Amino acid sequence: FIGRAVELRRVDALLERAAQGRPQVVLVSGDAGVGKTRLLLALADRARRRGMRVLMGASVELGDIGLAYLPVVDALRELADDPEEARLLAGAATTAPGLGRLLPGIDPAAPTGDALDQLQVLDAVRAVLVGRAQRSPVLLVLEDLHWADRATRDLVAFLARTLRSGRVTVAVSYRSDELHRRHPLRPLLAELVRLPGLERLELGPFSRAELAEHLAAIAGAPLPADQVQGIHERSGGNPFYAEQLLAA
Repeated sequence: FIGRAVELRRVDALLERAAQGRPQVVLVSGDAGVGKTRLLLALADRARRRGMRVLMGASVELGDIGLAYLPVVDALRELADDPEEARLLAGAATTAPGLGRLLPGIDPAAPTGDALDQLQVLDAVRAVLVGRAQRSPVLLVLEDLHWADRATRDLVAFLARTLRSGRVTVAVSYRSDELHRRHPLRPLLAELVRLPGLERLELGPFSRAELAEHLAAIAGAPLPADQVQGIHERSGGNPFYAEQLLAA
């Protein structure tokens, strides 16, 4: 893991605040390939070392189809593997039947109709996170919000506005270079950035020195200065593009 010392210090600070019972919401943004996933994996690793329960899900690029709550369902499925955590999900599904439909097997009595009571589902997800956090702090990671459906965006807004207690951290990432003028994520971001206490981590490209360290780690040895300079200029300091140029 190269660089990002400032971001990691901020990550450690927000995990500490969450462990003290002050819920945290953090937005991680940056261009494609700049290292958002690697930072989130570092965040997850630091959280696990603190004894936190880490739940991770990601949106998928499906155009206008957009499966409702896909990254959230992906994350919550991890709870079903633990009997006690599964009981927590089942309890939430009794008050929010829609949650049982999203997580088949959790509540066999869940209705099979098409309608979902969104407010029930949102509140049930919050209840699951806060309830699980009574055992140990919880980190919920939702990647690629720029591909998320409207229901998932609504859930992020709901959690950001209503999480007032509980040892919970919600970390959300999105590609800033994907947000065209009419992108549906823009109104949500405009709303979230006005919330007090919300943390924003905007990842920029690597400096030349950071990129040299990154490329040396991949190649197994330091690269000639002129090669590093050429890759830095062509990649603009983007780690992923630099890796591809090195491979080529």
